[in-house]
Amino acid sequence: MNTPLLLTDNQVKEFLINGYLVLHPTSLDEKFHSTIFNQVSSVFEKEGNPGNNILPRIPELQNVFDDPVVSGALESLLGTNYIMQPHRHAHLTKPGTQDQLWHKDSYFGYRKELRHHQLRYIMAMYYPQDTTLEMGPTAIKPKSQYDVLDPKVHRNEKTLENSNAKNDDQNDLYMICQAGTVVLIHYDIVHKGTANRTKDSYRFMFKFQFNRLEEPTKPTWNHDPSNAMYDATDADLLQPIVKHIWNWMMGGSIITYQEQLFTEQDIDNWTSQLNDKNGKIRLNAAYNLALCNQYNSLIKRLSNNKEIFRLEAAYALTACRYNKNAIDELKILLKNQKRNECPASCIAFIFSEMGSMAIDTLPLLIHVIENTDSWLVKRYCCEALGTIPLNNSPDVNVVVKCLTNILIDRDQEIDSKDASHTRLTAALSLAKIGPNANEAIPILKDSLYQDQNRYVSGNALLALERIGTNEALKIVLSYLKISRWCRKTTASSLF
Repeated sequence: MNTPLLLTDNQVKEFLINGYLVLHPTSLDEKFHSTIFNQVSSVFEKEGNPGNNILPRIPELQNVFDDPVVSGALESLLGTNYIMQPHRHAHLTKPGTQDQLWHKDSYFGYRKELRHHQLRYIMAMYYPQDTTLEMGPTAIKPKSQYDVLDPKVHRNEKTLENSNAKNDDQNDLYMICQAGTVVLIHYDIVHKGTANRTKDSYRFMFKFQFNRLEEPTKPTWNHDPSNAMYDATDADLLQPIVKHIWNWMMGGSIITYQEQLFTEQDIDNWTSQLNDKNGKIRLNAAYNLALCNQYNSLIKRLSNNKEIFRLEAAYALTACRYNKNAIDELKILLKNQKRNECPASCIAFIFSEMGSMAIDTLPLLIHVIENTDSWLVKRYCCEALGTIPLNNSPDVNVVVKCLTNILIDRDQEIDSKDASHTRLTAALSLAKIGPNANEAIPILKDSLYQDQNRYVSGNALLALERIGTNEALKIVLSYLKISRWCRKTTASSLF
């Protein structure tokens, strides 16, 4: 495999601000892309859309993601041990296809009330053919990745602005591109497929999803140390958000946060702006307050009756990771409100984004999982158990036991979507724990074979691979042998 070509500081900054990067693989030629186009055209014509099986159906697609430009960008943004999600999809826009609504993607069919401003998930869109405006290119809204509103879900919202639900001719970007182009987008950027106005041109786009498995401890891109103190003043209203995420990706620096200069007038202005009609202004104010450790007003908003105000406060409070007093206040609130789904889920999410700084919350998170009836709260607690690094923590066995209890808590006759979403989250957290999750092997094997949710099985397989013992890898190989997809077996050639 070619050595990954890592991103520069400027490219990382560009992605954090605009939410996308356009890449051109260097190891693949026009013939390769033409072959992929012909293959997928044949598959769609003869068999229909293979869905998640598009990669084993056309395994040459893996070459796109092994290309040094593409793999280097993914490693730069998601860390060295990033993984490809089991969900992937080939999108076909036929002549006559109409515009989609502007939207943020669900998480493979599951809704996440609180997504991730910090880079945990990225989508890659690969175009095997030249794509013109008339063919219906993907359209995106740059800088929309941190907006809390999903314009499709909230399209009937009356009290707050929802500009992302409308076309913006000056700022919307249409992916008019040459064959072989790969566009990386922040998972939560607002986008849509557009109308194909041609008579006979098919437009394919392969969508693959990737996620981070390890919390950042240092830059994983081609970083110039002289840029360590990036203040993100070129990000306009996104400045405090981008500054926070850059610092997180650098591995964290208390100094950066403590040196934030502000006045009493600044605090008053930001506090007032928390109720502004413009979402970007509200979020800017919330993050600025958090970066100045003015967390009290934000914590109060976690119990606000209006969902969007709760979510904005939760995102911003992740930037208080170095403030022990803020974490202690959140722990008290979670303990008192563990049966109140709205604030409890927000606080669990905040701890899940704080990484190692939330290590003291582990006993409380486990207690909440065991005592709440809310799958939403359980899910964000499970996520936190995977993002708070355990290393040699004495809590590791208790954490693993808690997560495996979630995995075996299933009713195959009546399996709610919320319950299965929580199980796939628990399995992914066990994958993040990796070798320290050795005690989970029997339960992971059971989930691999018996759980009816494909993503629980997919994450269980990943967890066993990451555990990496002979026992775990033997289970992995045995499962892969019996589940192997034979691309040569089709309806016209059964054997």
